[in-house]
Amino acid sequence: MERKRFNRNPNRKNIDKTRVCRNLCYMKTATVRDLRNHYTSLLRWTAAGEEILITQKGVPVARLLPVGSVAPPSVNWADSPEVKRDRRRETRLTASESSALIAEAGGKW
Repeated sequence: MERKRFNRNPNRKNIDKTRVCRNLCYMKTATVRDLRNHYTSLLRWTAAGEEILITQKGVPVARLLPVGSVAPPSVNWADSPEVKRDRRRETRLTASESSALIAEAGGKW
C-alpha cells in the first residue's frame, strides 16, 4: 500500500531539494536557535568571509553574508624607508659577533 505524503503546514512551500543540497554542501548552516544563542560565533564566521544559511525547522529562511570583502591595501616595499636606506657606511657584524647575538637572543624566542 502506498503511503500518501502530506504537508503538515499548508502555508509551507515545496522545497527544491537540489537547491538546498547545493547550498548545504558549500556553506555553513545554522538554525534560528543557533542564531539567537551563538550570534557572536556566527558573526565571526561572516567576518572571516563565510556565508551562513539560516534554517527554521529544516527550511532555509535566510542567508548571512559578509559585507563586501575589502582587499587589503597593497604595499610597495621598494618605497619603504628601510629599503631605501643607504647601508654602505654601516658596519657589518663579524661571524663571532653574529653567533654571540644569535645565542643571546635564542632563549627569548
